[in-house]
Amino acid sequence: MLIIAVCIFPISILAAENKEATPSGIAVSELNQRVDEYVAKYIGTTTAGASVVIVKDGQLLVNNAYGYADLEKQKEVTTGTVFEWGSATKLLVWSSVMQLVEQGKLDLDKDIREYLPKGFFTKLQYNQPITMLNLMHHDAGWEEKYTDLFSVSAEAVKPLDEMLHISEPKQVKEPGEIVAYSNYGVALAGYIVEKIANQPFYDYVNENIFSVLDMKDTAIHPSQKDNKEVAEKREFVHGYLGNNKGKFSRSKNERIYISLYPAGSAIGTAEDAAKFINALMPLEGENSPLFQSNRTLNDMLTTSDFYDNGLPRNAHGFWQGMYAVDVLEHGGNTDSFSSNMTFSKKENLGVIVMTNQTSESGLSYGLPVLVYGDYSAADGEVTLPDAHELEGTYSMARRVYGGFTKLMGAMMTGQVKAVDSNTITGLGMTFKQITPYMYQSTNDYNIYLHFTMNSGQVEKVSMMTSDFLPLANSMKLFMIFSCIAVVFCVLYIIVSIIMIVINCIRNRKKAVLFTPMMKYNMALNLAGVAVLMNVALLAYRTLNYASYASLRIHFWINYTYIALIAVCVIIIFKLWGKTTSTKMQKVSYILSCVTALLLTVLIIGWELYK
Repeated sequence: MLIIAVCIFPISILAAENKEATPSGIAVSELNQRVDEYVAKYIGTTTAGASVVIVKDGQLLVNNAYGYADLEKQKEVTTGTVFEWGSATKLLVWSSVMQLVEQGKLDLDKDIREYLPKGFFTKLQYNQPITMLNLMHHDAGWEEKYTDLFSVSAEAVKPLDEMLHISEPKQVKEPGEIVAYSNYGVALAGYIVEKIANQPFYDYVNENIFSVLDMKDTAIHPSQKDNKEVAEKREFVHGYLGNNKGKFSRSKNERIYISLYPAGSAIGTAEDAAKFINALMPLEGENSPLFQSNRTLNDMLTTSDFYDNGLPRNAHGFWQGMYAVDVLEHGGNTDSFSSNMTFSKKENLGVIVMTNQTSESGLSYGLPVLVYGDYSAADGEVTLPDAHELEGTYSMARRVYGGFTKLMGAMMTGQVKAVDSNTITGLGMTFKQITPYMYQSTNDYNIYLHFTMNSGQVEKVSMMTSDFLPLANSMKLFMIFSCIAVVFCVLYIIVSIIMIVINCIRNRKKAVLFTPMMKYNMALNLAGVAVLMNVALLAYRTLNYASYASLRIHFWINYTYIALIAVCVIIIFKLWGKTTSTKMQKVSYILSCVTALLLTVLIIGWELYK
């Protein structure tokens, strides 16, 4: 019996160790090595630097730093390097909201206007109540905003209530109708916390989350005035743009300040972020330090929104990822950083990835798949519908519907094309059908598309954070018209200006008589140059985080152009029969007028005046 026991004992120990594995089958004892091997494929090739933390059962299994925080000075990333969380900051908002729910101070189903000053909103289009759940699900119906979310100066950041008024978007859909990711909605939820708690949101988070969890290396104020040490550490890490050939360039904006800061301004170490994730996965018999009762935590992490095919989509603001096991997650991107925080409460397992690379995907979205395992559809043979019926043009619901950035919103439009009966392309990616009307991307982003059908037609396409809607035929035609009109106008104006210059050079020694018709024709063409340059400058300044107020000068220039060409065209037609002109000159006058009118239609159609 003794000999048998001695022989079996090590086998029992080995069997127990084999059970200590990730859902993807990686033994815990090998996890560090496997992570190192995976990360090595990206660091220095597509990613400048990263910090990776993996926790299980409250313990740090992996806490590694890779690459460089400063490529130029060859300063390596360490476990003490701070990274911008980006939109992962939103998890702090929803945790704060649920703390107030637990205290009976906030009701998720009440109209949020009950918690706001009277007349707070000025652009609502529907009488239907907007609830905190609508904010959590990103389906309150607001359009996107491309101005006043970021600024390049800490001095430009105003109090949260003021920024919410400045950047209030128009409500374009009924609450609950479509999902369109909204930074404004999350910042608004943070402001409601601020109003109920009667203290700035950043103070609330520091007091009720950071201090409780001993997160000493994390700040949330947009300029990090709530943690000077974090502000100092931030000066030693730089953000980069990269490609697949190992070439990196530093982000042109060294620092970006997020005006609607509850939506994305947290900065800290990955190890600190792991403390927050661990608090969402208390061990059996223990209580989460964030809540008085785990019942509130469980409520927060319970699915509250579903895709139309019945799969879980959102748990009170926490997006439900698709892996081999149930996972909640939230990614984040800023001007120069990317992050992804994922955790499986059932497995008591969390993966935190932070990089100083904008729009990084290989580590942020690929590493969780390595740990949790890839999602697999339910067993059983199912006939997959033909992908060709999904072809069409779709626009992102998360876009601008009015104002001068409506043109930028139109760029969020894309084609879905069938490669074969089970493969489509769209969003610059390739997707494979894994269950009826659900497609998985074949790249590192691990994106899933869910197609909702109605009478054989696509009603909408849903990805985790936003829906896509079929593009109306009228908008398709106007976009095609706009492209043709822009090309025509630019080419004609360039040719006209070149001809004017050539004629001036040829006739520089001659006394040339310019008729009124010729003068007004020249005015039209020069005004066309001015307005095209004005629109280009408007786009450039918008992309470089200029405030909406500072852009108004460009709108006035467009107004002036419309008034000027109206005068010029009217005068040209009045002088038409009174002035002797050659056929070539008449053609020139007509083309100049047509060009001016086309530019006017484009300005009005794309609302480049407001």
